Amino acid sequence: MNQPLTQKSVDHSDTEKFAFGFFCDVCGKGWESPVIQFAAGGFTSIKNEEAYRLMWAHEHRTAFEQANLEAHWHFNYCPKCGKWVCVDCFDDCNGECCKECRNNNL
Repeated sequence: MNQPLTQKSVDHSDTEKFAFGFFCDVCGKGWESPVIQFAAGGFTSIKNEEAYRLMWAHEHRTAFEQANLEAHWHFNYCPKCGKWVCVDCFDDCNGECCKECRNNNL
C-alpha cells in the first residue's frame, strides 16, 4: 500500500466497505473519504476464502489509492517544511507556508 498523504491517517474499512481518514500535519483537523462499498461484501456465494481475501485486498488497495489522491484536494503542501496541512493552517500565511513555519520563521 502507498504511503498516506498526511503523517496521520486511519483506516475505517471493514468487510463491507472501505473508508479512510486523513489529518492535517499541523492542527490535526481531519477529512474523511467517501465510503466505497466492497463489491463482494455480503455475498455468501464466494466459497473460497482465499479468493475472497484477495478480492478484498485488491479493492482495499484501490480504495486507499483513490482516497489518498482525493486528499490532495483537502490539504495543501507547505514548500518550507514539506507537511500537508488543512486550508486553515495554510491560508494563515497567505498561502506561502503553513502557520507552523510562519511562527518559527522558517
